[in-house]
Amino acid sequence: MPHIDAERRELMLTLAVYGAPKVGKTTILHCIQDRVTPERRGNINPFGTDAGVARLLDWLPLELGRISGWQTRVHLYAIPDQRHADATRRVILGDADGILFAADAQAGRLADNLTALRSLRDNLDDRDGHARDVPMVLLYTKHDLPAELLLTRSALNQELNARAAPDFVCSALRGEGVLEALHSVIAIVMRQFAPTRRNGA
Repeated sequence: MPHIDAERRELMLTLAVYGAPKVGKTTILHCIQDRVTPERRGNINPFGTDAGVARLLDWLPLELGRISGWQTRVHLYAIPDQRHADATRRVILGDADGILFAADAQAGRLADNLTALRSLRDNLDDRDGHARDVPMVLLYTKHDLPAELLLTRSALNQELNARAAPDFVCSALRGEGVLEALHSVIAIVMRQFAPTRRNGA
């Protein structure tokens, strides 16, 4: 649930970038940082990298300005799908208002994508153990690689996108498709909570 301050007309959204190891989650954050004007974003903040501790997450704050009369901020987190980050992952996903699910388009990574998708569903249970229905957009990454290594968009959707969520072909290294996917998930979350915003007007 977004954090809403009706008196100040402020709205804060939490979005998570999720996917298999080495799918490019941190690269996606860097791509967004590089393409958002400095006054609209902070710096990427890695957590858990001191003294040899494995990274727990990367965090990028965004300031979107006024949307429908509300000052809107986004906290964007990239979370590793490894055991050492279990507790962090559950906390972030427990607060997430939307998900950017990054899937590696390489045919050889399909099993890893499916494992990450199952992990995501397991971690989206709320604090009472019930499954949460969180808006999700899919990014099919690594499209800077030769086409013969990649599954088609249709094949990826068939395997990973049973709910027909919005999907985007992307190359985070070239900056293709990433901002479009981010805009899509923000728009979905804003539409979902539009009645809340109107009631607070």
